[in-house]
Amino acid sequence: MSLGTLTIHHDYDSGTTVEGTTRNSPAHLALKAHPSWKWSRYAGAWLLRSSRNRQSKPYALADIERVLTNAGYTVTRDIDDTMPSVEQQETDLADRMDDRVDRLTERSGKHQAKADATRAKADYVFHNIPMGQPLLVDHYSYKADRNRRERAWNKLGKSIKQGEYADELARRAETASHHMGARHNPVTVANRIEKQEADRRRLQRELDGEPGWVTETDEHGQPRHRWGIQHPGEERAVYLRREITTLTEQIDYWKGVYTQLQAEGKASTLGPDTVSKGDWVLCNSMWMRVRRVNKKSVTVPNPVFPPPRPGEKEATWTVAWHKLRGHRTTEQMPPEVVTAYEEPGTDRIN
Repeated sequence: MSLGTLTIHHDYDSGTTVEGTTRNSPAHLALKAHPSWKWSRYAGAWLLRSSRNRQSKPYALADIERVLTNAGYTVTRDIDDTMPSVEQQETDLADRMDDRVDRLTERSGKHQAKADATRAKADYVFHNIPMGQPLLVDHYSYKADRNRRERAWNKLGKSIKQGEYADELARRAETASHHMGARHNPVTVANRIEKQEADRRRLQRELDGEPGWVTETDEHGQPRHRWGIQHPGEERAVYLRREITTLTEQIDYWKGVYTQLQAEGKASTLGPDTVSKGDWVLCNSMWMRVRRVNKKSVTVPNPVFPPPRPGEKEATWTVAWHKLRGHRTTEQMPPEVVTAYEEPGTDRIN
């Protein structure tokens, strides 16, 4: 016998929620015990963590549907994976961060006001005690005076903690205010594009099929294993196509952002067509000489190690093109720097 019907709902704004539960019901207890779900007062339902402002997570949906079904419920789905454009998503994110800054700033001000009020109460007591006045043990007011001082000391400690929490909220607000600027940092944008392209290639390989052990059933109904191409099931394939489409839209958007940063002179435009072996590039505030030009990076001496002595092998590292901040030819560098850079034992960092 079914205990009732629950609905798993998902959309871009609300995230993934389970609707129809009641307090202390088996569904309530199961969701409460599940690490991926929390009660949302805003939604008035159980909310899947990190599910708002993104598409649904098929495996999380299947997992909680199995849990609720085993608990005796009939589960239905109401899934809307419609997403706004990537540009609109970024605009929404900026608005949410602005709201977060405002909330944290307001909370910080309230807690600082509480800290000031609590400190004022403690100061009032201490200011009315003569300088250096000890507790008069034999005086009739001893007990009241001692209690008054203890309460004042407690209020002083409480005000300090309130002030520290207010400072922490102010620090969070400051961090949130820089979020979008950090998100559009040229190196961060280029790193994001590289990761998204790698993710898209990985998903495309899985969709196309990858080599592996394939299990089949022979004419006697027995499992048989052979080495072949593993293709995803239909449900997995639908998920892979959706993710590839989403990544493609994001890659196109962020490439446009990076092109704009290059046009504004904020992002590196260096590459194998503009840099040659023997030139100098600026990375991490250090000028380093190019040992080899690669398609996606440039090889330079590792500045931690001094130039090698005759017969020794030089330690090198590779730096991605988008991490470079300047370029000079040998003629454009000071002669004394060029000479010292190749001299064995030189401290290249300094």
